[in-house]
Amino acid sequence: MRFADGSTAAADAVIGADGVHSRVREILLGPEKPRFTGRVAHRTVFSSALMNGYLVETCTKWWGPDRHIVIYPVNPRRDETYFVTSVPDPDWDVESWSARGDMDAVRRAFGGFHEDVQKVLANCPSVHQWALFERDPLPRWTEGAIALLGDACHPMTPYMAQGAATALEDAATIARCLAAVDDPGEALRRYEAARKDRTARIQLTSRQNNWGKGATDPGWVYGYDAFETPLPA
Repeated sequence: MRFADGSTAAADAVIGADGVHSRVREILLGPEKPRFTGRVAHRTVFSSALMNGYLVETCTKWWGPDRHIVIYPVNPRRDETYFVTSVPDPDWDVESWSARGDMDAVRRAFGGFHEDVQKVLANCPSVHQWALFERDPLPRWTEGAIALLGDACHPMTPYMAQGAATALEDAATIARCLAAVDDPGEALRRYEAARKDRTARIQLTSRQNNWGKGATDPGWVYGYDAFETPLPA
């Protein structure tokens, strides 16, 4: 491996777990231009004490005709509250995790939603926002003893909250494959074969943004065990 600062390193295998803007993916597969969905997400975590005694007890996704907001407590103490939105905004296409949003605009976007939503938004002090982009499943994740993991190979919209979960599944599967096969390149090819169909299904299901909107069987998502699922031969 050669790095931008001139340093080098050697390893038996390389895992490109460098996120949605993966440099490793670009080196392996070339530049990729994602598609802007025309939608923007707002998200934040703030102290529940700011809500003057009101506590969010569970995770709820509140739907509107063209927007939604997901709200839940961050921990068992319920002393921090999280929310994330998706609203139409075709004019703001900045894919940034650190850009500041406008809470007044968020409150206007969810005017008329349930009173529990109003209690949360009325007392939230600040929010971040980022544009939502779509990416198609990749044709391959590996080249020799190099493999991609997580958002580097299957970035997805946040509508199913499975981005981090699938990355952890990837890591568990890589560990199992490396333990089962002496050749790192063969181990990583097994990892790709074990994971591609599942992550593509989640990626494309999340894109549709109807997961949980009606009667939903969640077993194929939450019942998966990366440590027990049989590996390909």
